[in-house]
Amino acid sequence: MPLLILLALVAVEIYLIIVVGSWLGALPTILLLIASSLLGGYLLKREGAKALRAMRKAQADRRAPHKKIADGILVFLGGLLMLLPGFLSDIVGLLCLFPPTRALLRTGILALVIRRLPPVLRFRPGRGIPPVIEGEVSPPADPR
Repeated sequence: MPLLILLALVAVEIYLIIVVGSWLGALPTILLLIASSLLGGYLLKREGAKALRAMRKAQADRRAPHKKIADGILVFLGGLLMLLPGFLSDIVGLLCLFPPTRALLRTGILALVIRRLPPVLRFRPGRGIPPVIEGEVSPPADPR
């Protein structure tokens, strides 16, 4: 099934390149594909560095960096999609790279991941850390 999805995506990309090529011409289409790949590399470098700094700052402030980790993954995915030739992958890559749409995608992805975790491992942001109950262990009074 994943192979069929991949083949369908490749077919859609080729179709879109042909449509844009017939509308703009061959040379502008090729230049547009090259420019989008270069833009993807630049945005990957810039937004990736920004996401890495935000992760480090969250760790230094002793906050859970789950949002920053999700941002880093989305930035990497978006940059990778922008580097691939094709217009559909460029559009999805841009959605992953721009901060407003990345925040929407991050919310959806975190909700999906949390839903798939077992209930014991679920951490819901905003609930805070559960209280720690301290106690001591003492040996039994009557050893046998």
